[in-house]
Amino acid sequence: MAALGDWGKRHSAYFSAFAIGVMIVAVLFHLTPEALSYSRTAWRSIAGGFFGMLALGYGLRLLSQNSQRGHGLAIGYASIAALGFHSFVDGLFYEATYHAEFFTGSIATAGLLLHEFPEGVIAYFLARDAGLDKVRSIVWAFLAASLTTIAGAVIASSYIENVNSLPLGSLLGLTAGGLLYIIVFHLGPHASLTPKKRGYVVASAGVIVALCALVFRHV
Repeated sequence: MAALGDWGKRHSAYFSAFAIGVMIVAVLFHLTPEALSYSRTAWRSIAGGFFGMLALGYGLRLLSQNSQRGHGLAIGYASIAALGFHSFVDGLFYEATYHAEFFTGSIATAGLLLHEFPEGVIAYFLARDAGLDKVRSIVWAFLAASLTTIAGAVIASSYIENVNSLPLGSLLGLTAGGLLYIIVFHLGPHASLTPKKRGYVVASAGVIVALCALVFRHV
C-alpha cells in the first residue's frame, strides 16, 4: 500500500464487494447447512456468533469514541487495535473451518482473504491519518491485518489438535454468524463506497465464483 499510494485506497472497496459475494454463498449455501448437518441446534451458535461479534464491535466502537480527543492518535490507535482483534478472530475462523473439511476451509478462507486486503489498506491509512510516518504505518498495518490473523490460526490449531471430540456444528455455526457480521457491518459499508453502484456488479461476480466452486465440488 505504501508503494501503490492512493490506488489501494481508491480500489479497496471493490475487493470488499467481491468478498461479500463469495462469503454470502459460503455462509448461506455451505457453512450454515454444514453446521446444521452436525447439530440441529447449530442455529443458536450462528445467532451467538453474529450477536457476539455485534456486541464486541459496538463495545470497541464505544471505547474508540471515549478515547478520542478531536481526531488524534487515540482514535487512530483504538481503530487499529479493533482491526487487529477482528483479524485475530478471523484466524480462529480459518482453523475451525479447515478442521471441519478442506473445501469448507477453502471457500471460507477465499472470502476472508479478500477482505484482509482492504483491512490492510484501512489500517495503513488509519495510521497515516493518525499522524504516523510511512514506516510506522506499514508496521501497524502489518500487525493489525496480517500477523494477528496468523496468531489466531496458530492458537486455534494448538487448541483443536488437543481435543478428541470437537463440537463441529457449534464451531461452524459461530463461524457462519461471525462471517455474517463481517458481511453486514464491516464489508457492506465499505463496499458501498464503489462509484455508480458498481459494487453490486463486483459482488455478483463473487457470487458466481463461489457458486462455481460449489458446483465443481460435486462434479
